[in-house]
Amino acid sequence: MEKHCEEFADEIKSCVAKITQASISLYYTVFEKLPRTPVKFHYIFNLRDMSRIYEGLLQSTVDKFQTKESFIRLWRNESMRVFADRLVDQVDNDLICKTVIPDLVKEYFKDVDEYTLKDPCLFGDYAMSDPTNDEAEDPRLYEDLGEIKTIKEKLDKMLEDYGFDNKPMSLVLFADALMHVTKIHRIIRFPKGCGLLVGFGGSGKQSLTKLATFTACYDVFTINLIRGYKESDFRLDLQNLYKTVLVKPQTFLFTDAHVAQEGFLELINNILTIGMVPALFPEEEKDGLIGPLDEEMRKQKLPETKEFRWNYFVNKCRENLHIILAMSPAGDTLRVRCRNFPGLISNTNVDWFFPWPEDALTAVADNFMGAVALEDDERDKVT
Repeated sequence: MEKHCEEFADEIKSCVAKITQASISLYYTVFEKLPRTPVKFHYIFNLRDMSRIYEGLLQSTVDKFQTKESFIRLWRNESMRVFADRLVDQVDNDLICKTVIPDLVKEYFKDVDEYTLKDPCLFGDYAMSDPTNDEAEDPRLYEDLGEIKTIKEKLDKMLEDYGFDNKPMSLVLFADALMHVTKIHRIIRFPKGCGLLVGFGGSGKQSLTKLATFTACYDVFTINLIRGYKESDFRLDLQNLYKTVLVKPQTFLFTDAHVAQEGFLELINNILTIGMVPALFPEEEKDGLIGPLDEEMRKQKLPETKEFRWNYFVNKCRENLHIILAMSPAGDTLRVRCRNFPGLISNTNVDWFFPWPEDALTAVADNFMGAVALEDDERDKVT
């Protein structure tokens, strides 16, 4: 962090040590207050989480972060994304977001606590992006996205643009939906960033992932289940995915419905943990796959051994491949799968979808019923 902040203002450089102390305090508090239980089977906190906070902090640039309060606010956002987004109920979420993190901000950064603790707190790099214009300069600077109204205007425009080249999605982007799109977008914008979205059917996991992917200027890849689809077919689809991901980043959207065989999850687990499915490609095909990267490797004067070239290919694909798992928490299925395939938790950012709040349901009703003309007596009944 000190190295990264060398170009920043002195007031930001001076708070690096305190950020580290606050992060360690946060980690130990979460570890102590949120133990793992059968229901909260994914409450597994380790140093990966600390590194994810710092990965977010390292997205900061001098252009967007010129004051101490803006930088501490970024730390608050990254801490909530890493620790709070995976929590299964409002009680746990409030503990972290409304007690633990605010207390740490007041303890370590009392002079900027009022600004730092303002809501909403959402950061992303899509404020200036325009996926419909291939020639437009895309600055992609990670920044505070501001008020919900501002975020809604931007994502409503993105949703409209999405419908021009894809099947239009009839989405109502209320506050919670905007937050989840931004969270998913943040996940897939990190190199090797993968996510596990957990929510009951109909909560919008797939639609919001498609919008977040469009916003990131990526493509969505899904498998097409047909009668008799088995592991050999899944391996062929994965081969095609690896061939396309080298050209353009892809979001591989994989849902409960795609688990035709539990063995599929073993292959997903391999990709999450080591970046590649063992023996996915025959030896004779590997040279052809690596070929497009040879010039890039020569420019960097990298070793030209067969093993190194293959590892370079795998790493390059891994950076551009973003797996988003959309799963339901109903029953014990997800818990058993995460126990059998630990990469589903340890190598993903978890985003737990709560039931939509009343204002979300009202927004949807207003959207679909607003234009419906009711007779006076019917209107009275509705009221």
